[in-house]
Amino acid sequence: MRVFLLLLALILTISSASVLAAIEEVVVTAQKRVESVQDVPISITALSGDDLARRGLNDLQEVARYVPNFDMPSSNNLRNVRVRIRGIGSSGTNPGIESSVGTFLDGLYMPTGGMNFGELADIASVEVLRGPQGTLYGRNTPIGALNVTTRKPSDEFESLIKLGVGEYDETTVSGYVGGGLSDTTAGRLSFWYRDREGYETNAFTGDDVNDNEEWGLRGKLVFTPSDSVEINTSLYYSEIERRCCMAEQIQPNDPNWGIATPGFLATQAAAGYTFTNFDDSDHRVDGDDEGDDSSESFGASVQVDWDLGNEFLLTSITGYQDWENSVVISADSLKNPTITAPQTQSNEVFSQELRLTSPSGESVEYLAGLYFYHQDTRFDSDLTVGPGSNRVFPFPAALCPAPCTAGVGDFVSTDFEQETQSIAGYANLTWHLSDVWDVTGGLRWSRDEKDVDIAHTNLSTNSIPINVAIFPPNIVGKRDRSESKVTWSFNTRYNVTDDVMLFFTSSTGFKSGGFNSRRLPAGAEVEFEEENSLTFEGGVKSMFFDRQLMLNLTLFQTTVEDFQESTLAPTGTGFIVGNAGEQEVSGLEGDLTWAPNDNFLLNASFAYLDSEYTDFDNAQCAAGQTPTNPNGTCDRTGERPNFAPEYQYTIGAQWTQPIGDGLEWFTRADYSWRDDQVLERVANSSIGEQAAYGLLDLRVGLGAVSGQWEVEAFARNVTDEAYYAVAAAQPLGGLVSGGGPAGARGFVGWYGPPSVWGVQFSWRGGN
Repeated sequence: MRVFLLLLALILTISSASVLAAIEEVVVTAQKRVESVQDVPISITALSGDDLARRGLNDLQEVARYVPNFDMPSSNNLRNVRVRIRGIGSSGTNPGIESSVGTFLDGLYMPTGGMNFGELADIASVEVLRGPQGTLYGRNTPIGALNVTTRKPSDEFESLIKLGVGEYDETTVSGYVGGGLSDTTAGRLSFWYRDREGYETNAFTGDDVNDNEEWGLRGKLVFTPSDSVEINTSLYYSEIERRCCMAEQIQPNDPNWGIATPGFLATQAAAGYTFTNFDDSDHRVDGDDEGDDSSESFGASVQVDWDLGNEFLLTSITGYQDWENSVVISADSLKNPTITAPQTQSNEVFSQELRLTSPSGESVEYLAGLYFYHQDTRFDSDLTVGPGSNRVFPFPAALCPAPCTAGVGDFVSTDFEQETQSIAGYANLTWHLSDVWDVTGGLRWSRDEKDVDIAHTNLSTNSIPINVAIFPPNIVGKRDRSESKVTWSFNTRYNVTDDVMLFFTSSTGFKSGGFNSRRLPAGAEVEFEEENSLTFEGGVKSMFFDRQLMLNLTLFQTTVEDFQESTLAPTGTGFIVGNAGEQEVSGLEGDLTWAPNDNFLLNASFAYLDSEYTDFDNAQCAAGQTPTNPNGTCDRTGERPNFAPEYQYTIGAQWTQPIGDGLEWFTRADYSWRDDQVLERVANSSIGEQAAYGLLDLRVGLGAVSGQWEVEAFARNVTDEAYYAVAAAQPLGGLVSGGGPAGARGFVGWYGPPSVWGVQFSWRGGN
């Protein structure tokens, strides 16, 4: 907080004389119409492509650092990326669950958070829409939506090449080239490549691990055969390869919860896997399973906009996506060769949307549409037990002769296939009651149908511990479910002046239920039910001092019923989904931008979040928590959910100064701070908590005033803050000996990026 106050005091001393500046207008499509973000009566943070470049933000996880109440943490593979708004969002650790935050790329819904992982190249805008968006967006937006729009081709020739090098042998190449191809056609080709070594050192092998290599291409064509028809086509392909992601044992010497118990240390040493990783928060890990994680994405879309006359617009968006993820899991992050676990997941998606938009500027405006969605998901997981599975199980000798351990070569398999079909009809109507006041209402009817075939199989020759205690076989077979839902939204806005708008919004959200893809412990349900939300928002969007100062504030309250919660199975061998009663969040969000002159720019944001389980009486107990219910569950009503820091703020300042001969230099600083938060709840212990931390980024550059070229140096996380993005109970602890018949205890965490520096050069051609 002191850093925030010092920076605020500093900017107040900056002269606002000389040339007055106006804040850049960010144009968004949040309500399926092109409009300024200041005219949208919902809580929304929008970053333009130029803003992303100014801050040096290369992917959505970096964007999340500078957007209040938005987060995208990930753990041991791409599939597990979580997308969270206001502390709420579903984990991707179970392929049977879908996100509570809908993510969209150029209008196409992307069902898995991992499909959004990767380089942000040639972006027009990134919009974080808080609150239910179901009356306008495809599906699964009960908490909010992430809307990414790429740049369209133009008739003018333009090009960019950006080259960079940095710490951890990072190499980057990105850019685009485009322009008019004929009187009726324009095209654009974007490309990106990024490669870096790992952020962590594996003390066991000496390798740098948790690295990343990715590349991709996106081609776009705009064809205008007549004045009334425009056809936009897009194709993209990308690949990501990572030796990732190994976790760190958190506080291994903790007397109550650390993994390094005398029994664990003794059995590890006796087995030849001596544990030496007693220091955490040092970006040094120690294990044999370095992981191998790769994904491949392909997508195609065709958008046809047809002016029917009198400015009525008919829009058709046809999309196809194919995402393949293959991973050999970095599981226990120990030296034990405990298991080998290759997993694959694929999502094949087809969608079709038809939308009719009425003319703008009329006393009544409306938008109506139909939406069809089809998705085929397949998840396959094989697991082979290795010699490091050394726990001795307390089975009777007659059933399992001593030493009763899992058998080397024991094999289990999971096959999960799901077909999802969704249809919906929606309509939004805005009535301009006067020149300064309007109201909008929206309705959406949705129907989702899911058909699955699930089989968890074992070899009959497996050991008793595997087939009875850890991975009991379960042939679920074919199941299906269907559900229909009507959701609604209402908002009103009142323009106090041309630059000050008050708004109020209320809306409901819905996400269909589904099926657990993971092998379940005894008593767990294969099926989980739908999730519903109700949100109220009220706020102000304002500009002051000849549009030099922008200030937006939003108060909100959201109730989520039957929230789909993902928790680690008691054996530590996978995540399962169940419905978590009721959760409430409320708070305040604010965004501020100040541009007093052409030299200086300030960005700031703030969020306060009050989050609580208001009804959660049948929850999985936290580690060390005594069950309060006869079925072994716990009442967690009144507790604060994980990943919900109470306070967050960011502040960034940039100074640009011409220096003659057509040159200018700039310097920029960005600081983001997050309060304490629980990553993994542990009874009467802070071992699963991440303490408050702040991250400072710096940039300095020199370039042509025209923008034709620029060279810049940057440093991210300048103070080398060590922090965990995700934490979990020790994976596979049920297979690793903690001494005697006990399994290994403890907790692990996945690091956020350390301090990184680099330089890059940009060259623009064309007009």
